[in-house]
Amino acid sequence: MGMRFLRIACVLYGLLVNVTYGNRTSNLGDGDAYTFVVVSENAQLREVFEQILQLHGGLEKSSTTGQLKIMIDVRQSRIRVYLSRESTKSRKLICEGPDTLKTYVDACNRIVTCIFQTPGFFHSTLVFVSDISGHSELYLSNLLFEKVVQLTQDRAAVLHPRWHPKGTHIVYTTCGKSGFPDIYCMHLASKSAAAVAQYRGINASACFNPSGKQLAMVLSVKGIPQIYISDMKGKNLHAITQCGGIKTSPIWLDNQNLILGWDESGYGPQLYKISALKGRNCSNNFQKIQIPLSHFVDEVALSLDKNKLLFTAIVHKTFQLGLLDLSSKETCFVSQGPLDHVEGCWLADGRHVVCTEKNVGKRRLVVYDTQTGKRIPLPCDSWNNTSQADALPYDYFN
Repeated sequence: MGMRFLRIACVLYGLLVNVTYGNRTSNLGDGDAYTFVVVSENAQLREVFEQILQLHGGLEKSSTTGQLKIMIDVRQSRIRVYLSRESTKSRKLICEGPDTLKTYVDACNRIVTCIFQTPGFFHSTLVFVSDISGHSELYLSNLLFEKVVQLTQDRAAVLHPRWHPKGTHIVYTTCGKSGFPDIYCMHLASKSAAAVAQYRGINASACFNPSGKQLAMVLSVKGIPQIYISDMKGKNLHAITQCGGIKTSPIWLDNQNLILGWDESGYGPQLYKISALKGRNCSNNFQKIQIPLSHFVDEVALSLDKNKLLFTAIVHKTFQLGLLDLSSKETCFVSQGPLDHVEGCWLADGRHVVCTEKNVGKRRLVVYDTQTGKRIPLPCDSWNNTSQADALPYDYFN
């Protein structure tokens, strides 16, 4: 809720800065995509492989010949997947297994690893918000939206879902049960949800630490929103900030430190690192992270290798995704254009991100390649407005 008011205020008061896209972080935009062609007698199987591989910004389907040839041999309900390069005549067996979607995804991940020497991300599982039922509810899905499971039936605004590191729980905010935004934690195996924070005022933006034993959250129980820490059941609650200014969107840098947005002066939030240890002096606890791209920087996400920060910033009257390389300190914009791109999260390879794209009341999930800047829409149109995704770096369903 606070985030929404901040966005409106920033637009109304023109808190915008003229920025340039400048130099991208090292290795960004450093080459064209590989063209590929899939060869199979089974047209449906060929289309599935093409759909999966085109989610990667470094791969582009060719209608005739490509730099890469993926050959699929189907025999007695089993498949073999081979990869060959245009420059060589030999072919390499990539994957062999039953004729199932899991095998297709595994094969595509191995193709990516073989070509780019980085892990694939096609096995990721998304938790996201959709209003297809007439209310904002939580859903689980793979990246193809081939299997979608509804998690909540709150019949109220459900916001900000975040995975437990082990994929056993999801913490989220729901706005319908007490009249205030409350934080709940769902145990996925049983689909049962228990209240974590139901205090008067705002209870929002909860997320697990890397160990999965603690939660950071934003509570306004004493007036001004502050950052609180608790165990995953909401017990042992204590504030780690006690100062003015709106705090938003905390994430864990490690088990002892957080990064969050802090609007200290009323001119829009900036990113700060703070200690999660109890009893630290507030004024000395905040260490500003320099982001020169914008006066408004929030909604931060940390890559799995902990080397890059993704964030939302205002540029040219739109909200766009930005990136900070924590090693080189270089920054760049990942998305651009007339549409808003917000609520970003990282996929498993540390290269691609999922975000919400907004266009005149319509919201949909898209993938961005942070190296090429390529935008890849996810096949989620049939699920109406989709937003606020968080990605688990493996297949929850298998």
